[in-house]
Amino acid sequence: MLNSNHPVGAASKPPAHKYKKPPALYKPDPRVTFLFIFLLSTASVVLREALPLTPVLLSAIVAAICARAPVGQVLKRLRGLWIMLLSVTALQALFSGDLLHGLLTGAAVLARLVVLMLGGAALASYPGHVLVQGMLQLRLPYQLAFMVSAGLRFVPQFGECFRDSLTAMQLRGVDLRRLKPKTRLKIYTWLLMPTIALGLSRAKKMAMAMELRGFGACETRVSYDPLRMQAKDWLALAGIILWAAGLTAAQILWRLRM
Repeated sequence: MLNSNHPVGAASKPPAHKYKKPPALYKPDPRVTFLFIFLLSTASVVLREALPLTPVLLSAIVAAICARAPVGQVLKRLRGLWIMLLSVTALQALFSGDLLHGLLTGAAVLARLVVLMLGGAALASYPGHVLVQGMLQLRLPYQLAFMVSAGLRFVPQFGECFRDSLTAMQLRGVDLRRLKPKTRLKIYTWLLMPTIALGLSRAKKMAMAMELRGFGACETRVSYDPLRMQAKDWLALAGIILWAAGLTAAQILWRLRM
């Protein structure tokens, strides 16, 4: 028997409560990220010791997390740098006679590399057109902005080509793990040249396609979707300025005490 309160052919109604979308994670404006990465890179170059580089490294990790960059993948790729760290430590300890100083020097080198890699990962997490638009609104030339965006795209393609060459060599029966380090280095050198040639060929084709489409013909350009700073972005910008001022003051006090 049919229920009189539910007519035939009527669609069942959804529940009375409304679905609430989860709050989206905050991702700063690319211009804010540009400024922070610039300050982090400058600080990693200016500071020479491992201890002053520690807050810079932690700030780079926080910036990469806020930009939703693959921090885990970046840190995972740094496992091969431990050999370089030990080599720098051994050389520094050999020439200076101080093992602790050599260890701190190697840690400082590793910290600089991590900061630079995390900064690149944070910028690469933004879409290409967003990066270009952010550079344009920073009053940078459009050609320079497009070159930076294209360069960020070519870096993973370069690594992919190199890995494909290694895979093809292993499929032909060459086991790199059983070879001597000198022979392995020669093989890497041989694979590097065709990889660079393939990258240059792709860049040449892209440049030809850009010229055929009239790239750079118009001096003035109009943006379809300009970026707008939100309240969170202004707060983040103020926090970056306070961070830079605090880091500078801490370094001055550190130098005065020494």
